[in-house]
Amino acid sequence: MGQTAVMSTIDPQAVEALLARARREVDEGVLPSCELALALDGDIVVEEAFGEATTDTRYVAFSCTKAFVAGVIWQLMAEDAVDIAEPVATWVPEFATNGKDGVTLEQVLLHTGGFPTAPMGPPAWTTSAGRRAQFAKWRLNFEPGTRYVYHPTAGLWVLAEGISAVTGVYHRASLEEVLAVPSGVRLGLWLASV
Repeated sequence: MGQTAVMSTIDPQAVEALLARARREVDEGVLPSCELALALDGDIVVEEAFGEATTDTRYVAFSCTKAFVAGVIWQLMAEDAVDIAEPVATWVPEFATNGKDGVTLEQVLLHTGGFPTAPMGPPAWTTSAGRRAQFAKWRLNFEPGTRYVYHPTAGLWVLAEGISAVTGVYHRASLEEVLAVPSGVRLGLWLASV
């Protein structure tokens, strides 16, 4: 599809408003830099960078990655490779300590797993062995399934280890295979944080 045809299906005024807003956020010092892209039918049709960024700059996206990890879990559910009613310890035995043996995959996905303050950071999060050692130390803050409390880092890493255990490959490879390759998205911007 040519550029003229593409822009006829995208509102050029809305695109310019979006670009102006991003430019303003950087110019006013709200953001040090910003990169944005718009895609249509699998093709990037607008790509701009502002501030100390180029269109090749990659950002660590932290919590934004939760949706990507959940997307892989959803694919595994569709393939009947996981049952969200099963305990996480089915796939990650190190997680079964300190009363966490009944925490289900669904509870982790919904941030109702009961371990929102479980510590996970570098260097432990850089290896599977480090992550699993941390899981074994974690304790519950409340009874799983009784309330929603955002699990800022803990839940994501449990899901990533579950993906690796089920697929037999490092979770990043599953993210690439299930999400990046089919959509043509470059996942390098956030893989460093997952």
